[in-house]
Amino acid sequence: MDCRNALGAGIVALGTTLGILGCDLAPPDVFDPRLFQQDERTHASEVKPEALRPLPTTRQGAFADIGPQGHTEHNGEPVRPSTGADLDTGPIVRMSLNEIIHRAVANNHDVKVAAYQPAIEGARVIEASANFDPTFFTNLQYQNKNDLTGGSIFNSFTGGIPFTAFATQTEQATLQTGVQQNLPSGGQIQLQYQNNYNWFNPQQTQFNPFYESDLTLSINQPLLRNWGYDVNHAQITINRINQKVDLLEFRKAVEQNTSDIEKAYWQLVQAERDIQIEQELVSQTESTYTILESRLTQHIDVSPLQVAQAQTQLELRRSQLISFKAQARDLSDQLKALMSDPEYPVTSNVIILPADAPVENRIEFDLSDEIDTAMENRLELGEQQLKVDAATVTVGVAKNNLLPELDFIGSAGPDGAGEDIGRAVITNANFNNWEFTAGFKLQVPLGNRAARSIWRRSLLQRMQAIEQYRSFVEQIAADVKINARAVNTTWDIIRSSRRSLFAAQDALTRINTRERSGEPLTPEFVQTKLQLQDTLSESLQSEAEAIANYNIALSQLEKAKGTLLRYNNVVLEEEPLKVESNGLLR
Repeated sequence: MDCRNALGAGIVALGTTLGILGCDLAPPDVFDPRLFQQDERTHASEVKPEALRPLPTTRQGAFADIGPQGHTEHNGEPVRPSTGADLDTGPIVRMSLNEIIHRAVANNHDVKVAAYQPAIEGARVIEASANFDPTFFTNLQYQNKNDLTGGSIFNSFTGGIPFTAFATQTEQATLQTGVQQNLPSGGQIQLQYQNNYNWFNPQQTQFNPFYESDLTLSINQPLLRNWGYDVNHAQITINRINQKVDLLEFRKAVEQNTSDIEKAYWQLVQAERDIQIEQELVSQTESTYTILESRLTQHIDVSPLQVAQAQTQLELRRSQLISFKAQARDLSDQLKALMSDPEYPVTSNVIILPADAPVENRIEFDLSDEIDTAMENRLELGEQQLKVDAATVTVGVAKNNLLPELDFIGSAGPDGAGEDIGRAVITNANFNNWEFTAGFKLQVPLGNRAARSIWRRSLLQRMQAIEQYRSFVEQIAADVKINARAVNTTWDIIRSSRRSLFAAQDALTRINTRERSGEPLTPEFVQTKLQLQDTLSESLQSEAEAIANYNIALSQLEKAKGTLLRYNNVVLEEEPLKVESNGLLR
């Protein structure tokens, strides 16, 4: 499939088209920046930040902390240490990846900005095409002259003798009207009707005043330089090519937005899993700390050292949990920003969470098929092919400009005159008095250096565009190969992480069995147990990260192949532009 047709897409098949490709546009309203800020300002005021607690100055128990006002108790209970705001403290909305992407395609501002450009370029196509629209013209001029002379002799039209006049008075009025049009071949044709009113004092003609009536058809046609349809429609052709390029840029914006959403979505899946893992780890460490503290109180095989070891690990794990919760909220806000959905402003306290489970199936690819798919679908190749076409059009125009200027100039038409306007028009309409003009205009620039330089530059620019196409082919091949390898690599990391997970679970199970069997809780034993808890948590988090990266790698491979939108069920199709009678695009 030709890349220019396969990639020239600009209308999203979700009923989300902006309606800017040719709708009747109302006069612009007054731009009010605060109106666009209103939603974010309003929702920001609804979010109440968590009060910050003061820094501790001494060691406290693992289940005691300082409140924002410096208090250590609340409702008779010790103030518990913070692990960050839970995700369920605000409204939670779970969305599938497909829903988020479709909302983004419909609302994302970057996508909308990109969608305007094809319409802007489409307007330029019409502007260039309008150069060949016929033009109606009318000129009306009146002139009154009083000239002093050295004395001119005039004949009397009443039978008197000639006389001398030292001043002449003239009144002339001219009306020109007609139609002219630029021709596709590069010439210009004009049909003009002209009527002249003339009055002289002293009288210089038999009829005073008298009228002239002329109808003229004239043509000016280049025969060498600037001749031909292709040369004179070059700008229209280039503007149409630019419009197709902008359609591809629109698709690029949609693809980039979709890619960013996929990455943030699977990272949010990972962040939510990390929170669950870290919460479980904190719970296990709290349990270990409680056992050690109880046995210390009862003076059973535990010293303050083991309790301090456990509390140290517990506080570190609480800190990590705080980071994971903040990261999840950041990714939720990032998804809201990528959606730009007015239903979920970025500053709202709504938390977007994933509803889809990540893919954990093994997916194998054939590199040859992936490369073929990329070569047929990557928009960069389509864009560059269009740029080569535009450069080819420019070369044709530059080559034509090497020719000398040889223009044919001709006109023909009947003339009429009379003592009144009616008589002048009648004699004109009799077609008895014809005027003809015909000629050629030749102009040859000596050396023709400017035209030769332009032609050479256009050839070099076309060669440059072709070389850029070759570069894109290699870049895309490397992109596909690297991303295909990333899919295999992340899959292997999932396998290794899962093997590590099974080993860590087995090791922790064994040390828990030893603890239940009554083995003394020596500092070494406690440190080993805490370390194994950490190892298990790290293995779980490594697996979650690998799974998220595997899903991101799958989406990046689809992006490298140019099929990311199809992969996410986002359909783009090109709608033919129509021009209505009022000149607007439809």
